[in-house]
Amino acid sequence: MFKTAKRILILLSLLFTGLYLSCNEYMGFSVDCSECYSIEPDSSDITIYLTINHNYRSIPIIVYKDQVDDNRIEYIDTAYSSPYYLFVPVNQYYSVKAEYSADGKTTYAVDGDKLNTKHVSESCDVECWVVTGGVMDVRLKYE
Repeated sequence: MFKTAKRILILLSLLFTGLYLSCNEYMGFSVDCSECYSIEPDSSDITIYLTINHNYRSIPIIVYKDQVDDNRIEYIDTAYSSPYYLFVPVNQYYSVKAEYSADGKTTYAVDGDKLNTKHVSESCDVECWVVTGGVMDVRLKYE
C-alpha cells in the first residue's frame, strides 16, 4: 500500500515539475523560424490600437506596468496614429489608458496584456525564442 502511494507521489511530482519547467515553451501552431531570436530578448514592442479619425486626431495615452489601478506609470505620450508601438521590457503585464475628448465630453478606454517570451523547442533547427502578447485595443466601439 505504501509502495503504491509512494509511486503515485513520485509520478505526480515528476508531472508537476515537467509542467513547471515547460511554462516558457511556446505551444502555438506556427512559427516562422526566420523570425526567431537566438537568445531570449529582454525587450520588445507592445502594440496599442486606437481610434484616430477626424473627431480624434490626437489621443493622450498612459502606459502602466501591471494594472491601471496599481498606478505604476511606465510611459506617457500622445498618439497621432494607430497602431502605436512602444518598446518595453518583456515578461511583464502592461495596461494602457487612452483619453478621448470631443464636444466637451471625455471617454476613457482601458486594456491590458502580458508581453511574454517563449522558447520554441522543436519547431526550428536552431535555438529559437518568440515574443507573444502585448497587444492592446483601446479603440472606441462607437463614435
